[in-house]
Amino acid sequence: MNKPLRPLNPDIRQLLLGLCLGGTLLQAQAASCPADTFEEFVQAYSSQPETRQAHTQLPLKLRTAVLQQSEVRIEESISKAPWTMLDKALTLESATLQAKRPDTAVISDPDGKVLRILGFSQQPCWTLIRLEDWSLGTMDDKADKTPGASAYQRGERYKELAMQERSNSQVQLYEAALASYLAGTREGSAKAAYLAAGISLSGQAPKLSTPHMQNLLETAAKTIPEAGITLAYFYCDEGESGSDLPCAKPDKALQALKDIARLDLKIALVELGNAYATGEIVAQDSSHALACYLEAQTLGATGLDSAIANLKAKGGAAQRSDHCF
Repeated sequence: MNKPLRPLNPDIRQLLLGLCLGGTLLQAQAASCPADTFEEFVQAYSSQPETRQAHTQLPLKLRTAVLQQSEVRIEESISKAPWTMLDKALTLESATLQAKRPDTAVISDPDGKVLRILGFSQQPCWTLIRLEDWSLGTMDDKADKTPGASAYQRGERYKELAMQERSNSQVQLYEAALASYLAGTREGSAKAAYLAAGISLSGQAPKLSTPHMQNLLETAAKTIPEAGITLAYFYCDEGESGSDLPCAKPDKALQALKDIARLDLKIALVELGNAYATGEIVAQDSSHALACYLEAQTLGATGLDSAIANLKAKGGAAQRSDHCF
């Protein structure tokens, strides 16, 4: 004899009902998804208000860069009705919209003035869950009229934010810093040119082509001694630091170090001494290195005593009357 079925526990009945409804909602969302790929979805989301209404999680998480007393900080908030804000954020003008990762879209411009990041989740269609506006273009210092100064400063702010950021947005912040430095270079800033090459060589930002980086360093080296040092070693390894290969262009590298003398003779003498002491650029020559270091000391260079002692121990011989050049 079959036992009579017991009525379901109310809690279990509610759970099963929720699972059924949730599955129905997911099926409905999948059926209404306007695209099969994330790239196509991002374009639909940006151009179709009805898609934004259907595929935005509310309340929407917001992160916004604000300038307070010359310092940039990030404000976090939420919005239950972000539609006007989204319409404005998706107005491209000179910027472009790109799908960068499986769940992220980035709006940026070539000069680094605009940086907005849209974070999505897939459930099963994509839904916007976060909007970040890191744009610093409106915060440029209009008082400094030095060519490229505003773009240079913008790049520095982006880099500072990137160093503080722990999310995937760090990648885009470094890219915005590079774009800003390059904009400053186009406007005539040697500092911006030097930092553009530096952030690219460091691997923090996308790697520029070898001719482009060389051009940046050659531009910066005309007025910045440290850029001349970087240029010299760039002639040797073309940005591939750690290579055991001999210097690719030793004559150009040596000349870059000598050219520093026009800007700072003391730095030039020390760096030439390093070059002759290590043999990385030219053939190792302890006596020549010693002459450079001794001459640098007469101009006030410090911290060379140990290097001088090592060279003398290796048989280096030079008088203070000997010249490095």
